[in-house]
Amino acid sequence: MNIFTLSYHSTNYYALETTNGKFLVDCGWPGSLPEFTAVAKRKGLDLRQITHIFVTHFHMDHAGLAQDLKDLGAKLIVMESQTDYIQPLNEYLRTKNLGHTEIRTNDNLSLKFSESRSFLHGLGLAGEIIPTPGHSPDHATLILDDGSAFTGDLPPRFLVTDEQAELKASWDRIDQYKITRLYPAHGG
Repeated sequence: MNIFTLSYHSTNYYALETTNGKFLVDCGWPGSLPEFTAVAKRKGLDLRQITHIFVTHFHMDHAGLAQDLKDLGAKLIVMESQTDYIQPLNEYLRTKNLGHTEIRTNDNLSLKFSESRSFLHGLGLAGEIIPTPGHSPDHATLILDDGSAFTGDLPPRFLVTDEQAELKASWDRIDQYKITRLYPAHGG
C-alpha cells in the first residue's frame, strides 16, 4: 500500500491510496490550508484527490482543516463515539480566532465501529476502525490487515501505566491485532 506521510507543525497526517482516490487520516491545523496544500504538493498529492477523511479525534491539530477539505470534495467520517465532539471543537476554535472553518454536521458520513470493516472494504482498504479512548473519549484508531495502526495521539504503549486503565484497555484492544507498524500523529 502506498502511504503518503504529510507532516508540519510537529504533526503527522497520512494519505492512503484507495480504489478511487485518497483516504486521509487526520487533517491539519485550523487556518493552515495553504501550508497543508504545499506539504501535500511536495509529496505529489493534490488535495482534491482526497475522497474521505478519518479523524482520530476532534482536537484542533487533527480536525482543524476538516471543513476546508470537505469543501474540496472529501467526505468526513464521524465515528459513533465522535458525534458529540464536533461542536465543542467549533466553539473552542471560534474563541481562538485561528481562521478555522467551522465543521458542518449535516453532511458528514456517520459510521458505527461494527460497520467500519465493510465500509473500508468498499474503498479498497482491508481493515477496521476501533474505539481507543484514553487520550480523549472520542479517540479511534485505524487498523489495517497489513499490520499498520494509525494511532493518532495515543501515548506509546511503554509509557502507559497500570493506573491508566482506559489507555491500557485501548492498547490491549490494539494488541489483539498483528500490528507490525505504528503511524503516530506525533514523533516518528
